[in-house]
Order: sequence, then C-alpha cells, then structure tokens
Amino acid sequence: MVQLGTINMIIKAYALIGFCVSAYALYVEISLENDPDFEPLCDLRKYVKCSPAFISPYAKGFGIVRYIFGENSAFNVPNGLTGMLFYVLSFILSCSDRHKIVNVHYYLAIMSNVSTFYLASVLVFIVRELCLVCLTTYFINAISLLCVSSKRRQLLSLSTDHKSCKAD
Repeated sequence: MVQLGTINMIIKAYALIGFCVSAYALYVEISLENDPDFEPLCDLRKYVKCSPAFISPYAKGFGIVRYIFGENSAFNVPNGLTGMLFYVLSFILSCSDRHKIVNVHYYLAIMSNVSTFYLASVLVFIVRELCLVCLTTYFINAISLLCVSSKRRQLLSLSTDHKSCKAD
C-alpha cells in the first residue's frame, strides 16, 4: 500500500503540472483573441491542433455559462483559468489528511472528471480536433481522482481499524 505522504506528493505534482498546462491554455486562448495569426506550439498537424478548441464557444464557461449569465458575465471565464483555480485548490487540499477535507477534495475531483467527460465529448463530436493540451488535462484529472480516491480509501480503512481496536 502506498503511504499517504507519497499519495499527497503525487497529487501535488499533478496539481502543479495541471496548473502549468491550464496556464498555457489560458495564454494560448488570450493570444488567439488578440492576434488571429498567432500559432501556438500545440498546433502540430492538420488534425492535431489546440487552436480550434480554444477559440470555440466552449472554451469559456464550458460553453454553458453564457446561456445562464450572458456572454459578457464575470462568470464566463476561460476554462484555463478555471483549471488553474482548481489545481491550486487541489494542491492546497492535498496538504490535509482530515476526513472532511479529503471528502471535499474527492468530490471536487469527481466534478473535474465529469467536466472532463463533457469537454472530451465536445472536443470529439463538436470541435472535431485532437487537442493535446486538452488531453493532457483529462489525463491529469483522471490520475488525480485515482490518487484522491486511494487516499480517501486509506483514511477510511485507518479510521475503521482504529474504531475496531477501541471496541476490543
């Protein structure tokens, strides 16, 4: 069984990588808005491009917020910024082994993977491009959920073992 400290370090590492990837996504999106001729490094081939994903209406507020609050709403922020905030929060939450904090982290990781599934569906069926930056964040979110789930399972096991010892 992997130690809690090791799991926390893995979560932190993936949170840092996720933050950097999200920051790059934000940089590309802003650059494309300001300069239509901008060519990001992630545009590698004809069907391996991140630009179409970052200029699509789904690149801000997951494509949903604009319908609820409007296109110019303060809530309609780029997904890269949302990702950066999520990864900072994930990093901070990984510093605690308290059950309530780990549960919050677990449910946030589930929400990030639900959004991953949604955005992956948009990428495949609507944008129809292979975005390596997007795929990287999907991978990071999946690994993070696995790590947080493992941490949660270990803590539940430890608390159950501790309670059974008290009963003896």
